[in-house]
Amino acid sequence: MTATASARPDRRDRRPALSSARLAARQLRTDPTTAVLVVLATFVAACVLAAWPRTVDRVVGTDQADGVGRLVATRVDPTRASSWLVDTGGGSADALDDLAAQRDTLTATVASAGPALRPLLGEAHVVLSTDRWVADRGPRDVGIAELTVGVRVDGRLPDLVTVADGRLPAPADVAPLAPGAPPRTGTGPDAPLEVALSVASAARIGWQVGELRTLQGGTGVTAVLVGTFEAADPDDPTWAHLDSTFAPQVVEDPDAGTLVTVFPYADPGALPVLAVSGPLASTTWFPLDTGPVATTDRAALLTDLRAFRTATATDTELDAALQALEPRQRLVVTVLGVLAAGPAGVALGVLWLAVALGVERRRGALVLLRARGASTVLVGGLGAGQGLVLGVPAAVAGVLAAVALTPGPTTPTDLAVPLATGLAPAVLLGVAGARVRATRAALSGARPVAAGAARTARWVAEAVVVGLAVLAVVAVRQRGLAGDAQGVDPVLLALPVLLALAVCVVVLRVLPGPLAALARALARRRGLAGFVGAAGASRSPAAGLAPVAAVALGVAVTTASLVVLGTMDGGARRAAAATVGADVAVQADGATAGTVDAVRRTPGVAAVAAVADGGEVVLRAGRAGDALAVHVVDLAALRAVQDGLPGVDPVPVAPRGSDDSVAVVLVGDVEDDLDDEPVLDAGGSSAAVPVTVLATRATVPGATGPSAVLVDDASAQRLGLRPVVERLLVRTAPGADPAAVAADVAAVVADATGGRPATATRAAALERVTGGALVGGVRTATAVATAASLALSALALGLGVTLGARSRGRLLALLTTLGVPTRDARALVRWEVLPWALVAVVAGLASGALLAPVMLGTTDVSVLTGGAAPPPPTPGTAGLLALAATYALLVGGAVLAAVVGARRTSAVTVLREGEA
Repeated sequence: MTATASARPDRRDRRPALSSARLAARQLRTDPTTAVLVVLATFVAACVLAAWPRTVDRVVGTDQADGVGRLVATRVDPTRASSWLVDTGGGSADALDDLAAQRDTLTATVASAGPALRPLLGEAHVVLSTDRWVADRGPRDVGIAELTVGVRVDGRLPDLVTVADGRLPAPADVAPLAPGAPPRTGTGPDAPLEVALSVASAARIGWQVGELRTLQGGTGVTAVLVGTFEAADPDDPTWAHLDSTFAPQVVEDPDAGTLVTVFPYADPGALPVLAVSGPLASTTWFPLDTGPVATTDRAALLTDLRAFRTATATDTELDAALQALEPRQRLVVTVLGVLAAGPAGVALGVLWLAVALGVERRRGALVLLRARGASTVLVGGLGAGQGLVLGVPAAVAGVLAAVALTPGPTTPTDLAVPLATGLAPAVLLGVAGARVRATRAALSGARPVAAGAARTARWVAEAVVVGLAVLAVVAVRQRGLAGDAQGVDPVLLALPVLLALAVCVVVLRVLPGPLAALARALARRRGLAGFVGAAGASRSPAAGLAPVAAVALGVAVTTASLVVLGTMDGGARRAAAATVGADVAVQADGATAGTVDAVRRTPGVAAVAAVADGGEVVLRAGRAGDALAVHVVDLAALRAVQDGLPGVDPVPVAPRGSDDSVAVVLVGDVEDDLDDEPVLDAGGSSAAVPVTVLATRATVPGATGPSAVLVDDASAQRLGLRPVVERLLVRTAPGADPAAVAADVAAVVADATGGRPATATRAAALERVTGGALVGGVRTATAVATAASLALSALALGLGVTLGARSRGRLLALLTTLGVPTRDARALVRWEVLPWALVAVVAGLASGALLAPVMLGTTDVSVLTGGAAPPPPTPGTAGLLALAATYALLVGGAVLAAVVGARRTSAVTVLREGEA
């Protein structure tokens, strides 16, 4: 009994086997920081990748809807005009059968439209109309010299109008003519044609309900007004196709008198009577709902619309409007794609750093597993399982967040790549874990050192990255932005990552040289920290390529985005200044010098220049001459008004002197044609006057058009011109509201001239451009991408610092134990962190400086700014300074965190580890 009992194992000593799943769970519990970082990076990457196409669709769709929404129905709806033949010998039944067959054909036509166009098309609408017949003016004198009517037939009229008096025409029943009977030529009082007319039209011509009038169609058509109506929905787009339905057309002819045309409506059964004068005019249109255009693929809609136009012989301006949006949308897709590459790339870099940190912290346990016989598959599968547990839920959460933040239609294709991001942690953790080996160095706790083959492979990989970056830049600049506006150019999207990697590779390879030279210089000085720090940094970077590239990518994309945004803002300001020519422009036809003085005294006006039309002069050089428009303005006043306007070169002021020549500013390419001494000839009794060309300008905003001559008041008098003021250009005082100043100046001009002057302000012109959907979308995306890149870059800096925290702590503890002053020990820690952090920021700025010109060189930013030419690159100085200051603070924080973290390592712990 005793032997048996002793042979039986004690249940209290029995331990459950540590399975792979339990081991993975234990590692996750013991290192929650790495798990959180992996989840965060995966979440951000999936969210950005899912939100980017939805954001592009939303911004482009909004602009598409705005561009199309400004078009009226007659310009959007596919429309055709044709003739409709009616057998006057047939009856109402035959005519109605023909209309029913036409409706069936049109319904089939709508059903055969392409898939992108079909949901936008409504039921085809057909309206038939007679020629304009002269009509009886009635028994009452209503001041009409001639009345004409065009009788219309619309089967949908009862659904579109509300009867105000009487009723709508009853269904007509015209009997067919008997064989051999004479042709139908009209109707008599015994069987009048019933018509209905709008309230306003009936009132204008004095036609009362129940009254008969004769219409001169055929041999005469007697019509009776049975009712009047009003529109059930005045905003219905149908009425845009049927002009003058609710108000008569009135023409005041000075010779003939008042001519009025109205359009009454008859029942479709009366078509045999209406056709007595010949074929009817048929207007057919397909109502097109522009609301869903925002969510419709532009290219597919264009293709379907053009095919539909060809098949139906209709006209519409929608395809031209959609085509005109392509350059704008192409630019926005480019900018948004590059913006998305920043946070997504930095998030993947953070994910890689988090994986590297996790493997580094678990290296001891993984090495022990390999030493005890664990296979590569087991260790790699352990990491892959943890990656699946962390990555898949994070990716799903990121996609759900993107769907919630960016509403819009969702397709499985848009979600495939973001959801696949959830597999990245499994792949990275699995590969990193499988690479762990139980070598002697690894068992002693030393970090693995790359062998010669690995170093060679790294050189090759770096050369490949640099080569790909160069090829990508060349390819993008040579071919521009290929494909449709909503297409994705993979080369362009990869360009920010390739540029950042290439610049980082080059800088990290070049940097050791200057650092080694600095170390040699510091070796001759007193003090340990500078020499040792520079020497250590020159031998090998403390953090490696991954954190440097992650931070550099965030800086590069943000820098390029700020440059593009600054260029767009600068271009918009230039375009606004070129459009208006001043802070305020006011139409002032016929204004006098007294009016100009009154405007000058208006509160908020700092300067004013009156631009006058001087007629036409001939600019001669030798025998050749060109007739040019001449504009008269006080050049000094114009210079004062336009001084400081972006993109506007101030005009020169004529020098004072007794020269007999006339000082002019030539606008356009006029001077290119002048070989001899030029003279101005104003015609009449004035002799030709020699010309002194003060300057040539491509244009003088607000003052002239192309190919003109600009002269001052004194020169106009010498030429014998009688200028008439056209407009006033006003410079507002600092702090004044341009809109209020424009209203006040317009009131002064209105009082003086008795007109209603039109006004324009530079601020309003700028708002029309910058307030659009595309520019607003780019601004919002830039702000979000910049904030995300900053946050992720800070995280990458922190991870880069954390990766070397253990070795730094050991170094600082050993140095302080050996008697190295604390100040020098901390300086060594700063030397370990500061070089690579500064390299990352500088490399990012350099990459952004290279990326921005490539982006601006492949597209025309003027399509967003409204200018006539692409604006020059304009860095957003304030934004770039703020960005540099922010990253300086981040680098400073990373250095401080490294120093504080290193101080927490105990020297006793380090010495005990060394004894072990």
